[in-house]
Amino acid sequence: MDQEDQLASLPANWFPAQTWTLRVGAGGMNNTTRFVEVGDRTYVLRLYETHRDTNKIKFEHSVLLRLAAIKAELPYDIPMPLELPNGGTMVTLGDGEGKIAALFTFTDGENPIELGLSQLHEMGKAVGQLSAALATINMELKPEYAPYYEIEHIHPSCKPEAIRTFCLQAPESFLPQQEELAYIFGRYMALYAAIPTIRQLPHQLVHGDINGSNMLVNEEGQLAAILDFEFVTIDARVMELAVCLSDLIDPSLSEDRLKTNCRTFYEGYRQFIALTQEEKGILPLLIELRRLDVFIHFLGRYLDGVDPQGVLVDIITNTYEKTKWLQEHDTLLQFDQM
Repeated sequence: MDQEDQLASLPANWFPAQTWTLRVGAGGMNNTTRFVEVGDRTYVLRLYETHRDTNKIKFEHSVLLRLAAIKAELPYDIPMPLELPNGGTMVTLGDGEGKIAALFTFTDGENPIELGLSQLHEMGKAVGQLSAALATINMELKPEYAPYYEIEHIHPSCKPEAIRTFCLQAPESFLPQQEELAYIFGRYMALYAAIPTIRQLPHQLVHGDINGSNMLVNEEGQLAAILDFEFVTIDARVMELAVCLSDLIDPSLSEDRLKTNCRTFYEGYRQFIALTQEEKGILPLLIELRRLDVFIHFLGRYLDGVDPQGVLVDIITNTYEKTKWLQEHDTLLQFDQM
């Protein structure tokens, strides 16, 4: 039985006495997604492609179910895993690869494309609301994902020495990127030196990947849902904001527009989260950390033979441009006076 046939049979695990239809639609980048229609209800079937680790999924689902208990505090949807008739929330495929599937609630909407200032403010509020809700949850389970600043755990093929060797002794095919790689490694070392300081910041559960692709807006442009809690873990609280602001950094925009966008988002966020002066001061470096995390992730994919050279070259250029811009314009992201 091929994967499509297995996907088609999976809803029976949740709906053994009902009929359903399966349809293909827009889904996530890292996982296979199908939509399941059961009567007048729609659900999202996710096949995890990034790992086969049941403990990671148990932690994710446990956080979501705990959030369900305080759902009234959030004015938007979050995906909820459906429990199987015999208990549990995941099914392992008998494909010899051990892939895992789960079924979630569905929210209608589209990923936001262009965000005006009012939307940025509302999304900042939404992130602040979620962060405040996650702060109330104490998990008995241990998170499986390391915090962002434990950079030696970003990718198994990218331990610190492997990153140093690649950046400072670039393979011949990457010699045109030699200067960019050396700069990136310098920022990597600056981040590494700041880890003891980051460890002392307030910590809590964080989503860790809130961006446009993990948000849905309705026809009126209002936030309808925050999706994809796959990487939820315990990290520095301010890292949630850093990830969001990193997604807003577009060096092609004017300084005034970028400053306005970031401060508008932050104004919404701070209605629910009061950052310490230490958190505000280190925010620009943590935005860089998000960019470096992406670089290390794709470096690992290249070293493992998953991605071709061209993909990594694009990532190197993007990382260099954004980290350099952040170094030159970090005052735009200092909110210590607010």
